[in-house]
Amino acid sequence: MPMKLFKCDETIPEREKHIYIKEKGEDTTQFLPSAHVETIPGSLSERGCSYCGAKLVIGGVLKDTIQLIHGPVGCAYDTWHTKRYPSDNGNFQLKYVWSSDMKEQHVVFGGEKLLKKAMLEAFAEFPDIKRMMVYTTCSTALIGDDIKPVVKEVEKELGDVDIFTVECPGFAGVSQSKGHHVFNMGWMTDKVGTYEPEITSPYTINVIGDYNIQGDTFVLERYMEKMGVQIIAHFTGNGTYDSLRGMHRAQLNVTNCARSAGYIANELKKKYGIPRIDVDTWGFDYAKEGLRKIGAFFGIEDRAEAVIAEEVAKYESKLAWYKERLTGKKVCIWTGGPRLWHWTKALEDDLGMKVVAMSSKFGHQEDFEKVIARGEEGTIYIDDGNELEFFEVLEMVKPDLVLTGPRVGALVKKLHLPYVNGHGYHNGPYMGFEGAVNMARDMYNAIYSPLMKLAKDDIRGEQNLPSTNGNGNGKATKEVSEQVVSLVQQQVKEATSQVKQPAKEAVQVQPQAKEVAPQVQKPAKEAVQVQPQAKAAAPQVQPQAKEVAPQVQPQAKEVAPQVQVQAKEIASYIQERAAEVTKLIQERCLWQFHSRAWDREENINGVLNKTAQILTGEKVVLETLIDRGFYADAKILAADLEIRFAWLNSMENSQKKAVLEAVKGMLIDIVVTKSKNGELHYSLY
Repeated sequence: MPMKLFKCDETIPEREKHIYIKEKGEDTTQFLPSAHVETIPGSLSERGCSYCGAKLVIGGVLKDTIQLIHGPVGCAYDTWHTKRYPSDNGNFQLKYVWSSDMKEQHVVFGGEKLLKKAMLEAFAEFPDIKRMMVYTTCSTALIGDDIKPVVKEVEKELGDVDIFTVECPGFAGVSQSKGHHVFNMGWMTDKVGTYEPEITSPYTINVIGDYNIQGDTFVLERYMEKMGVQIIAHFTGNGTYDSLRGMHRAQLNVTNCARSAGYIANELKKKYGIPRIDVDTWGFDYAKEGLRKIGAFFGIEDRAEAVIAEEVAKYESKLAWYKERLTGKKVCIWTGGPRLWHWTKALEDDLGMKVVAMSSKFGHQEDFEKVIARGEEGTIYIDDGNELEFFEVLEMVKPDLVLTGPRVGALVKKLHLPYVNGHGYHNGPYMGFEGAVNMARDMYNAIYSPLMKLAKDDIRGEQNLPSTNGNGNGKATKEVSEQVVSLVQQQVKEATSQVKQPAKEAVQVQPQAKEVAPQVQKPAKEAVQVQPQAKAAAPQVQPQAKEVAPQVQPQAKEVAPQVQVQAKEIASYIQERAAEVTKLIQERCLWQFHSRAWDREENINGVLNKTAQILTGEKVVLETLIDRGFYADAKILAADLEIRFAWLNSMENSQKKAVLEAVKGMLIDIVVTKSKNGELHYSLY
């Protein structure tokens, strides 16, 4: 059964809905883990609170803003940045945290006066800072403090300050994702369009969903500077308060973390007509693809290719060195949400690694749709995994490495398994070309570090050691020592055999495409069955034809079956090729997985129509920014199809169009019509 109930969850059988193991021939229309729902009582959640999602992940990253938390000091301390979110102004946002420091008396009598006092003090202590964000917490929301009137009083009193309120207490949602949503929508409603940025380039973008972990944003900034593209706003790594107010002036939204910031990208598209292009900024090949999309959108492909050539020359050989040593290594990805689908294909395609298990803390079903489409058979997918489940998974898959955060990292280290911090990185940045090499280096160092092997072995001598006293401090007997050696040898043997598997597994991919095709062939069969009806409809015409030209009939009789067979073969061939294209798009393209059904269908039609025009040599008309967004994704897809599928070059234009029309139907069927994602038809993002 694909939905899995772990042994440790026998007392909470509801967990079966949250765990899925992918099997051959399955897609997300059949099985999709339950996600973004209340934590089941009895299951120890790894999720963060909603307030944390707003403050720690998004707002607190801005480099020029006072972040004032209205609540007990613990709420401020807990979200004081431990992640590595640097900035180019001396890391102001990492050094300071502000709190109204509520005590019991304020909970009883109200804390609005205390909040005003704290706000005025903060501005007085930092006279150069004129921007502030104020967050409610569980305590202040429960007692009903109304912070907006207080904010208006302070703005009126000081005159030259601007303040944004975030009313998202910890209990507001099932995870930190609610904080992402509230911040995005509130900023769009209250602040976007209230500031006019200085435009210095004909090419302008917003970078959405990047938080400059260990300098990720700096990498992207360098690429854009070389291409002559101006970044209006970073949402929110190394970003400023006022630049975010001017997001409406960008021509393109380049979205990375769709889970935390896809909401505002969608709203900018609806209100201002700014298209959204989703990119994978992690991974070597994905970095090329992202730059090419931006280049295609603005018609500056030559600049994008120049940057790509320069970066590939610097880093490709280094990545190849790590690939040789990491191919076949098994990895678990247990992170927040988007890194699951960003990293899966990057690790497998760039480095030859095998992703065997994934767990998301705050992902929605949309995130699982993406990662399951990209994942391999046998991979385990878990929503909000807990420690006991992690123990069981580790026993099942025996990974060489775990990509996760420090909390779970501490757990796996005790099991003598290496881990790399997938939240704050060990030695970033991890984005772009140099980032792909940095990430490969950290994984290599973790897997091949002798410390893990040494930790398993008792290196003390076997003589004159105290006998065990039941508290774990006794000597390792000869028998146990031999077991350890045997275990290590077995692991080496397994690791060696795993290196040889990818080539074997690659051969097994083809039957899957073959199996998908028969399901698609049914409509063609049904179409053939219509012909007897036409034959019966005009029986009286046949005698007349027989008298006039009796010798013609046998010839027509012989030709008709041949035409029918040929038409059937062509239809079957078209469907088989469409299934291959659909599989590729499912694995690599993010534009099919936007948050709402209408958006998905619009993207599928828009991108594939433009792809058909490119492949058939038709003139592509780009009247709007949205058209240019479709074209950018289509150009990448068309180039990819021509490289991967030799049969495309021998097709007539009519057949190419037929294939892409069939692909439209297949994709809409998978991601819209039959999708199990319950959020697709919500009215609001």
